[in-house]
Amino acid sequence: MSNSLPREGMLATVRNRRALITSVAESPALRDAVSRLVRVEYMDASSPPEDELLWELEPGTEVVEPRRLPRVEDEAPMESRGFEALTRSARWMALSPYVGLKGLPEGAAPLASPLFGSLQVEEYQLVPLVRALKMPRVSLALFDDVGLGKGVEAGLVLSELILRRRLRRVLVICPAWLRHQWRDELKSKFSLTFDIIDRQETHALRRRLGMDVNPWRTFPRIIASYHYLKQPDVLEDFLAVCGRQGSPSATLPWDLLIVDEAHNCMPSAAGAESALYHMLKSIAKHFEHKLFLSATPHNGYTQSYTGLLEQLDQVRFTRKD
Repeated sequence: MSNSLPREGMLATVRNRRALITSVAESPALRDAVSRLVRVEYMDASSPPEDELLWELEPGTEVVEPRRLPRVEDEAPMESRGFEALTRSARWMALSPYVGLKGLPEGAAPLASPLFGSLQVEEYQLVPLVRALKMPRVSLALFDDVGLGKGVEAGLVLSELILRRRLRRVLVICPAWLRHQWRDELKSKFSLTFDIIDRQETHALRRRLGMDVNPWRTFPRIIASYHYLKQPDVLEDFLAVCGRQGSPSATLPWDLLIVDEAHNCMPSAAGAESALYHMLKSIAKHFEHKLFLSATPHNGYTQSYTGLLEQLDQVRFTRKD
């Protein structure tokens, strides 16, 4: 007999069958010891479907203890290299349970990023993800209101495309004060590691690896401020990584561009264009996929709005008055 006492709601092995304990009551059947009258419902389809028995007198009974959380205070933490290897293995095998799953169209797979992310996803946040998976080249403008989770929607698309082996080189550009927030949220919510590139990091990298090192070629996933990227020397280094325009290639040099607060890069309605618009116009054509995020995408001028959408997809949109 198991030393564990039967309790209502626990699983047990009774008469070589798995059962659920539905009630426990004391019975005066024994004078010298307390005997418990236990009612169980069997989990299998055999007959009888339920039983009532005296627990202490029934041979071979055993309570199935629920699984407990590991006692982390008694165990040494996992080494960082082992944890990173475990994370990469989980991400690599994310879609493996769906391989050969019956009832799905050929080449289709269920959504994986909501299941492998550390967040609670709202239903409307899945709409851009489903829309993106239907597009051969993802070109989406996420113009939700403040607080509705545009970053979560972009992270779901980013994570899903990485899990499906469609992405490797990713660039996120945003205001300078949002760089660390993007890096921390992508790490904590989606287990995706990004490197922040700025003037200080570029100098440190060149001190370690040599003055000829180009940071845009060194890291596959980068977060940068678009005010930093618009500087002529920095933009020149970026375009040097992209290669010559018009060179024969089946794919573009970068996979995904995410532009947060994209309204800052829209063209001017009148007068000279801003340096941010020229920067976006220079780099956008080197990316296979694009995501533009903004809570205020329209400034009241159709020319500015359509000019921003033109950088998102020049086939569908044209700048006009």
